[in-house]
Amino acid sequence: MKRFGWRFWSCLVALGLLAATLFQPRIVLPRPAHRYLVVIDITQSMNARDYHVPGWPGDRLGFTKASVERALLALPCGSEAALAVFAHKNAYLLLAPLEVCEHGAALRSALRAIDWRSAWAGDSHIAYGLFDALKMAATLDAVLVFLTDGHQVPAAIKDPVFRGKPGRAGGFLVGVGGPAPVPIPRLDLEGRATGFWRKTDLPHPIHSPRFRRQAERDRSGLLLSHRDENRLRRLADLTGLHYHPLNHPESLADRLRQAPAAKKRPVAVDLRPWFGFTALVLAFAALV
Repeated sequence: MKRFGWRFWSCLVALGLLAATLFQPRIVLPRPAHRYLVVIDITQSMNARDYHVPGWPGDRLGFTKASVERALLALPCGSEAALAVFAHKNAYLLLAPLEVCEHGAALRSALRAIDWRSAWAGDSHIAYGLFDALKMAATLDAVLVFLTDGHQVPAAIKDPVFRGKPGRAGGFLVGVGGPAPVPIPRLDLEGRATGFWRKTDLPHPIHSPRFRRQAERDRSGLLLSHRDENRLRRLADLTGLHYHPLNHPESLADRLRQAPAAKKRPVAVDLRPWFGFTALVLAFAALV
């Protein structure tokens, strides 16, 4: 024992720690971690092109998917995310909550596969979809992130009564698109543009004299869409959600990452950085 000094033992412990990292040591601890349910509007107004950020998609749906991907993969390990889509009056769950670091590739693939052609109806009832998504988030014990441009078809439909408690679930209502009205592309099943949607393409009660007169005036008028701030802010106030306009792709990542975690969850903490740092300190001390 006298032949070996503290330097020897420091190097030996350092080697042992480095060897231990090969087995990916982890310990499960209760830590604050996010769990989000992300719901993306896939109705046709989301094909409108009013984003102009270099290197990012110009259409609303493409910009939304890329922003969500950036946001989820920027969350700290231990956080979880579920994915759903909205059309007509309902939110449809695509992917149950997955841990963002271990299953980042699966989340990325699922996000990139989301497509407007998956919509099961042509109309869009924003309040119905939002209320349905809030119920889904409560079932999953997750914080809701609902992304939509707020474009409703038919526009004059009466909203349902919100019977929940405002702010109980928490979450974000994210407004997609720009403030200026733009035409909505009309795409075929191959994704090729065949023109633009017009006001006369919308379903209306044909027995209405008022509609017939307006249809005659607007027969060649394009159907325009913008981020409906009034509708979205009103729904955010009604439900107690935080309203966030999606103006830049990084803004969503910052908002979700900085939001306080709702609960402490069991998180597997990777010990390799700690083992590696300790081994480095011991080796440095032994060699100096």
